[in-house]
Amino acid sequence: MSTVLSKTLTSITTALNTNPQTTRLALSALTAGILAITVPKAYRNYQIFVSYGPGGIPNNAVGWLVASLLLNPFGREMLSTDVYDRKIISGETASLLPDIQPRKGGRPIVGPHAVPQRQISSIPEAEVREKLMNEYIAFAARNQHLIKVAPSRLERHTDAFYLADSVPGIRLARSLNGEIAHLHGHGDFSVHVSLAPADCRKVIESNWGQRHALSGTTMIRNLSMGRVPSLPSEYVLIYAPRNEEEIEVVMEIIAASVKYMTGLKDVR
Repeated sequence: MSTVLSKTLTSITTALNTNPQTTRLALSALTAGILAITVPKAYRNYQIFVSYGPGGIPNNAVGWLVASLLLNPFGREMLSTDVYDRKIISGETASLLPDIQPRKGGRPIVGPHAVPQRQISSIPEAEVREKLMNEYIAFAARNQHLIKVAPSRLERHTDAFYLADSVPGIRLARSLNGEIAHLHGHGDFSVHVSLAPADCRKVIESNWGQRHALSGTTMIRNLSMGRVPSLPSEYVLIYAPRNEEEIEVVMEIIAASVKYMTGLKDVR
């Protein structure tokens, strides 16, 4: 069998080498075959990217190319808790998040792009989105002694919670220009927060979230020429809630993030 295959390949190679027209036809057929496979796949990938809505990079073909060619190659694994285990062993044992029940139904599907990081399944209904946004706004109003609201420097198209001017916060918070958390209110209604290592582990193990693909790298800072800070390993995605009970869980996680980043526990 291998002898027959070898002879066949030899015959094809000889024909291509001795007949330029055959070579051109073969290359044209090969190119057409590659395009027939890759173009539809690339277009589907682009459609997913555009479906995220506004994010940290342009929501168009340029942004898609940046995400696909420049950022995705540097994406890291997002579900291991090893990085948090090491920090906990080294003494970062504090947990500010109460025990939470595992998310029912497992994890949603998260898009294939490192930026923007969005889920593409289990998107909440309009009523749940409105209630979550109302809770988010009310939380900010109750906690003006700890946080202020301003446009996110990481996401650009949504408002974020920042350290209040009178709150110095922890070093990690300062490395993110004071940004604590933001809600993707123009997209899937997931949330990005920074949590204590023990709480990051708790969130990931309970299927409530995952690390950002670029956390722990300097890629975003380098690409933005320092305008956007590097993401720490404590920077995690919290999946969007699907009902009122899950809204409570998400708000508990946001509260834990505020406690951690401010270094204060007077969260209302």
